[in-house]
Amino acid sequence: MATTQNAALPDFNVMWNFGNPAETEQKFLAILPQAEAAQDTSYLIQLLTQIARTHSLRANFGEAHAILDRAEQMLASDLKLARVRYLLERGRTFNSDAQAERALPLFMEAYELASSIGEMSFAADAIHMLAIAKQDPKEQIEWNLKGIALANSHSSARRWLHALYNNIGESYLRTKEYDTAAMYFNKLLDLQRENDGKPDIYTLKDAAKAIRLAGRPKEALAILEPVIQELQVNNEDNGWIRDEMGESLLALGDQLKAKPHFLKAYELLSKDQYCTKYEPEKLVRLKKMSE
Repeated sequence: MATTQNAALPDFNVMWNFGNPAETEQKFLAILPQAEAAQDTSYLIQLLTQIARTHSLRANFGEAHAILDRAEQMLASDLKLARVRYLLERGRTFNSDAQAERALPLFMEAYELASSIGEMSFAADAIHMLAIAKQDPKEQIEWNLKGIALANSHSSARRWLHALYNNIGESYLRTKEYDTAAMYFNKLLDLQRENDGKPDIYTLKDAAKAIRLAGRPKEALAILEPVIQELQVNNEDNGWIRDEMGESLLALGDQLKAKPHFLKAYELLSKDQYCTKYEPEKLVRLKKMSE
């Protein structure tokens, strides 16, 4: 993230907790009067865009647009970074509200403007959003590859490699290029080990899925079994991991061992808001395979 322009004002970028946008909003609102009193229009606009983002993340799209309307009224031609951030959040709000066709030109403008002023982290952000908003997986791959190249050539944009590797892996799954998908998920796992000391279990699940679909279910199980064991040691469970365990065992022809994993996956994922909203067909399959 770019630093704020006025050293006397707090850096709101470091206040973000994407896991709790409501809490983040309160932090931003607490510094809003200070921002309004300061003579730094760029800072105020940028802060408003992030307050709007706390709303779009909670699907409060009307509120997000209203805040962005206020920010837009203050935009001037010389406030280029502020405009980049406005474009990104307006685009994200449209995209999250299933209006990708309205989001795409905003992301493109943000990418071009950010690149022109050397704000390469925001350029990478715009590229990664372009790839998300595109409907054709081949176009998603094209934009993600462009983003990966940019992130690898500019240190300020390197942090976007995590999202780009994940998203391009998902796109290669959609085009059924499973080995290539697995390669990118493994690149992401390497980054996670480098930065966090351990891999994310959802990325391990994605890598296992790609390897299974590539026709190597034994290798997929070798990835998943230690994850299941660690969860059990910690008295935890995970429906997504259970689902993939079931699919890998089924791919090996062991329906008897797969069934309890499908049953547990159905029990857990039927209570998962994301799964019930976006992947109801998975629940139908899990119920069938657990009977």
